[in-house]
Amino acid sequence: MRRQGPRPTSSVASVARTGILLGAALIVAGGAVLGYALTRKPEEPTADPRLAAGVLQLDSALNSARVAARERANTIARLPVVQQSVGTDKATVEDQRTRGELDFKPEGGEVIELQQVVDGKPQTLLVQPAGGMSPAASAAFANGKLYLVESVDVAPNNSRQIGGRIRVTRPFDLDKALATAAAAGLAGELTIAGEKRTAGDAPITGASETRPLPSEPGAELRVPLAAPAAASTMPFVVGGAVAAGLGLILIVAGMMAKPAPATPYIASMTTVESVPPRDTRLSGASVAVGTPTPGDAAGSTVFNPSNLAAGSMIGRWEVIQRLGSGGMADVYLAHSRGEAGFEKLVAIKVMHSHLARNERAVAHFLDEARLAARIHHPNVVAIQDLGKIGNDYVIVMEYVDGVDLERLLMSARQGQRSVPLDVALSIVCRICDGLHAAHTATAPDGTPLGIIHRDVKAANVLVSRQGTIKVVDFGIAKAAAQSHLTAAGETKGTPSMMAPEQRVGELVDVRADVYSVAAVGYELVTGHGVNLDLAALAHLGIDNWPHLPPPSSLRANLPPELDALLLTTMAFERDRRPADCSALESELEAVMKRHGLIASDKDIARWVDGELRQLVPAFEGASSVISKPAGAP
Repeated sequence: MRRQGPRPTSSVASVARTGILLGAALIVAGGAVLGYALTRKPEEPTADPRLAAGVLQLDSALNSARVAARERANTIARLPVVQQSVGTDKATVEDQRTRGELDFKPEGGEVIELQQVVDGKPQTLLVQPAGGMSPAASAAFANGKLYLVESVDVAPNNSRQIGGRIRVTRPFDLDKALATAAAAGLAGELTIAGEKRTAGDAPITGASETRPLPSEPGAELRVPLAAPAAASTMPFVVGGAVAAGLGLILIVAGMMAKPAPATPYIASMTTVESVPPRDTRLSGASVAVGTPTPGDAAGSTVFNPSNLAAGSMIGRWEVIQRLGSGGMADVYLAHSRGEAGFEKLVAIKVMHSHLARNERAVAHFLDEARLAARIHHPNVVAIQDLGKIGNDYVIVMEYVDGVDLERLLMSARQGQRSVPLDVALSIVCRICDGLHAAHTATAPDGTPLGIIHRDVKAANVLVSRQGTIKVVDFGIAKAAAQSHLTAAGETKGTPSMMAPEQRVGELVDVRADVYSVAAVGYELVTGHGVNLDLAALAHLGIDNWPHLPPPSSLRANLPPELDALLLTTMAFERDRRPADCSALESELEAVMKRHGLIASDKDIARWVDGELRQLVPAFEGASSVISKPAGAP
């Protein structure tokens, strides 16, 4: 449609004024950019972030060696013959050694020394093997080897109350420990027992910083600091100058502009029909779950995963709202509509576009869906589809109308409310059920998959408004065979809930998940948070691990069996824990039956409803905020 009319004479003046204002703005902006470029300070050098894993690996190896030596010394110090002999004299002790009464049988190059301490002065009564080295310091080098010394007091068992101590000296393969730590990312120079050793190939030639080792007083690590990549300021200088120059031109042009005589003009208005975009669909029923499908090659519109508004299409699903974003993906609430008004809600995890070009990240993302899709259990969030739309990968999951357990626990803790004991223990049993299904899942040919979750925590347990418990987020799960493998020395998970062997990068089995389930159970039963990060607690050793007070000391009227059950399940040595989640569940159920602590889904739902009523005001009544989908960050 066309329309004719006189062109206003004031339009040129208006354009001139606009040009002058825009020119002034460009000059100001250009000056600001130039000022930034000329005054920008260089970044300070920083340590390689991979160093932390290597430092932890070395510290853990030293700490484990010391713990073993301390346990050996403790065992010997508690022997009655040692407690009796320490109050005698050197000749008597030598006679006992000759008769075989004080034969400690050192192993693996260790040296055992029995000392008598009188008025604070030690005197050696016996050294085995004879002539063995027993340095005075807690660590010393000899013949190129590092020796670690642990000393334990011997309680006197005599009328004179003369005591002493047992000192155990053990060789430590420092070169091997440094090589392992270097593989995990350590590079630097270690000073220990007055000598220096290098980790990694290249010597330190530039900037560096010194760090202590928590488990080895006096030991220091000097690590290199990497200078940040030099950021050129030339683009800022050029950009600022161009902007300022363009602004000056606009101002001059605006000042020189003169109104032109009125002339007729023609303005065109074109009506454009709205064309609905074609959606790129995921696999149909004929494609197995877990198999990425190619994008629509017929020129379909590819969605922008970073900005999906309500009404946008992800394949055949229509977005309702964005639920959250994590380091790997965004999560959306969506629905699919069918005939006769059928509608189904799902949660869709859309991988960040920049990660889709990273083969390792894609393998990681796909492994999560493939593993979880093989687990069929009411206590595990179901994976409904996996595919690729254009260049973007998506996982379609069951939507859980509820909230994660961590938020419920925080609500109860802030309100100083205890989780009903029957509800707490029933939740733990349902978590065990879901994880046991994951641990025993098989491939289509019946081959065990060997899935281990590796990140069991309250935040990865969803509780629906109907009281259903669902384990979610197998994003870092480990399986016997998968395309994405964790690199040597790489540790993933939540350190505060992580089993010690997982924290130091060792191979893990299902007992790592058992450990974490007990940590969640401790939080549920006591109402207190748990932080069992081995790196933070390394200085305490494994004595009294897990360094948590008995649950009965934090909450009255608990069944006494729970103390031993929960703390033993979090034992440092994995052999002391229940063999699997099924075994832990059986022990918990026995306690629950003896004390009448069985809770149904309805009982759990009533507790959830009560806590949600406390949560809703805090989020201004937005139920969509507290409804977390499966796999939401």
